[in-house]
Amino acid sequence: MYGSKADNLIKLKEAGFNVPVFEIIEFGEEFDESRFTSRKGKVAVRSCCNLEDGADQSFAGQFVTYLNVKPEEIPEKIRACRDSVNAENVIGYMDSRKLSPADLKMCVIVQDMVDADTSGVLFTSNPQGLLNESVIACARGLGEGVVSGSSDTTTYYYHQTDKLFYFEGKEDLLSSDQVEELMEVSGKIRELLGDYLDIEFAYSKGKLYILQARPITTIKGDNPLILDNSNIVESYPGLSLPLTVSFVHMVYGGVFKGVSRRVLKNDKELNKHTDVFNNMVGDANGRMYYKISNWYTVLKFLPFNKKIIPVWQEMLGVKNKTVSDKEVNLNPFVRCMTYVNSLYELLSVPRHMRSLEKEFVRVNEHFYESYDPEMDLNELIGLYDEVRDKLLSIWDVTLLNDMYAFIYTGLVKNRLRKKYDRDDAYINKYISGISDIESMKPVKALIELAYRKDELSEEDFEKSKKEYIRLYGDRNLEELKLERRTFRSTPSLLDERIEEYRKDPSRLKKMYEDINRSEELSIKADPVTRFLGKRCAAGIAGREKSRLNRSRIYGIVRLIFDTMGDRFAGSGLIEKPEDMYYLTMDEAFGMVSKPADMKSVVSERKEEYSVYEMLPPYTRLIFEDKEFNKRHSNVNSHKKVISENSLQGVPCSGSTAEGEALVITCPEDARDVRDKILITKMTDPGWVFLLATAKGVISEKGSLLSHTAIISRELNIPSIVGVDKLTDIVKTGDIIRMDGGTGRIEIIGRAL
Repeated sequence: MYGSKADNLIKLKEAGFNVPVFEIIEFGEEFDESRFTSRKGKVAVRSCCNLEDGADQSFAGQFVTYLNVKPEEIPEKIRACRDSVNAENVIGYMDSRKLSPADLKMCVIVQDMVDADTSGVLFTSNPQGLLNESVIACARGLGEGVVSGSSDTTTYYYHQTDKLFYFEGKEDLLSSDQVEELMEVSGKIRELLGDYLDIEFAYSKGKLYILQARPITTIKGDNPLILDNSNIVESYPGLSLPLTVSFVHMVYGGVFKGVSRRVLKNDKELNKHTDVFNNMVGDANGRMYYKISNWYTVLKFLPFNKKIIPVWQEMLGVKNKTVSDKEVNLNPFVRCMTYVNSLYELLSVPRHMRSLEKEFVRVNEHFYESYDPEMDLNELIGLYDEVRDKLLSIWDVTLLNDMYAFIYTGLVKNRLRKKYDRDDAYINKYISGISDIESMKPVKALIELAYRKDELSEEDFEKSKKEYIRLYGDRNLEELKLERRTFRSTPSLLDERIEEYRKDPSRLKKMYEDINRSEELSIKADPVTRFLGKRCAAGIAGREKSRLNRSRIYGIVRLIFDTMGDRFAGSGLIEKPEDMYYLTMDEAFGMVSKPADMKSVVSERKEEYSVYEMLPPYTRLIFEDKEFNKRHSNVNSHKKVISENSLQGVPCSGSTAEGEALVITCPEDARDVRDKILITKMTDPGWVFLLATAKGVISEKGSLLSHTAIISRELNIPSIVGVDKLTDIVKTGDIIRMDGGTGRIEIIGRAL
């Protein structure tokens, strides 16, 4: 009616928000000057145009606002606001948008000033285009300094999904309670006025005032890009350097195109979705994510996708179950054939996985027979291309095997619940009946190597270590990040792990006896359940075998880039061999044909990553358009103090444990894990070596088919995943009790 500023103030006041007293002088209204000059206290006089903050034009910064206006100055400022419609800047703005001056009507708001201790502006979504992040810019005193830039401003970035925030600025102006209050109030205002708002606020003597609210006209939110770290964080925890990021982009694009080709078997339809395949993963702030909307697009190629997607979400631990309503339109004949093709491919999974294993063994052996650290760099790239072409073209079957495992695991769980009324502890025990899975071999071999060290001569022990590295040298913590060191790249890490196991001889002996004890699954089941269980076991075993082989592929790629890094450092193109990992694959390969000094590029990226390291590890990022990285001059952490002593997660391994917690945020934290309960945001396959001596493991992320969940069942130690805010609540040194059968966690003693 008056314009969005005034209209919104009326709505806010009527809805009960704490809005300072205001009056509206309508367009063309004759006003009595004496009614303002007799007024008590200073006021703000704000322009309010009927065309302001519109979908097509915002008039941002075009009109005037006056703060701290004395009563006798009010009439003059009202006239100045009205006259601002004739200002040169406003006329130019209207001309540029072909607006007629006759359409513009100016009202004026006169509002009591708040004697603010702190004030500022809250954007319900980051105006840069990050939709699930709110931004609060504030300063001491009046908010004018924030808008004009004349005051030292502190900016808070609040992630709506994870309820985490940090700030940038010289001082921390808002308490945690005030930040939470602002987010709660802004949430209610969104329900009233819309999602994307610019809200001015002030705190005076601890009381919150809402001064005005208007739309952020630059944000539409019609087709958001969603990045989600469910499951992928298990492979790429924490930060991943540019070389790893670029390699992962290439791998996922090729693999998903391959699996879609199997389902569609129609190149014309396949090529329509090239952009989807090229964007299966994303990265932001140095962390890897799934571009979840593109995953749903690929899953919608499948028949019965409405039933498959919930199974996939549960198995991968996707917490936000929202799926876009947008359908994938396929040619009716192609859609019909997806049923035939999918059934054939699903039934063929075990056979294809056996073929993949044979081809992998052949390619792996060929690489190590051909590799020479002194070979020409072009020959090295040729060897890389050969490995990529031969394995990438068939590796997509591992995704079908994942689906195979997810489907049969879901069917087994459902049958045991409905037919036998079994609980999660029983179901986990049944699933853990898988024996001799490939991923257990590295830890079994390591336990044996540590146990038999004293029996072997020094020469035989060194031979055994070399053989171990040949077979399993690529398995270690964060093994899929090319920059991380493994037993193969850094053999001293193997010595450290062996000595870790040997610290407790009696426990080592028990582990050795346990891994050599054959144990039959004693759970009785009907033929249908056994049939489903057998296929569930095959799917899980295939998944774990492919994960081990995947680590070997990354070992090959790591060795190639380590060699290139040595050469580039020797030529002075980078300072140190490890700087190689701050380059992308294209940059690295390009340097072979056109050598270039990349030291300044590396230095700049190291500086960027020093900021990324301080940012919270968000689980989900929702962008207006394309993903982007944060740019900050400094980042100050802000963490809520949470005092809960009882937590709940997803039970994965049905036994109990009580002991000291060890919070692990990076491999360097994992030096002494013996008899500790390991606490982490996420795990990766290399954790198998830590679990052998730990009492238990609990993580914020994960699912029933997480690698660590499977291995912990094999090692018979309790594991719980999917525990919200775990690392905020549990600290190193806390004494905790965990039940892997129920998923319940209790903190029974706090660290001093």
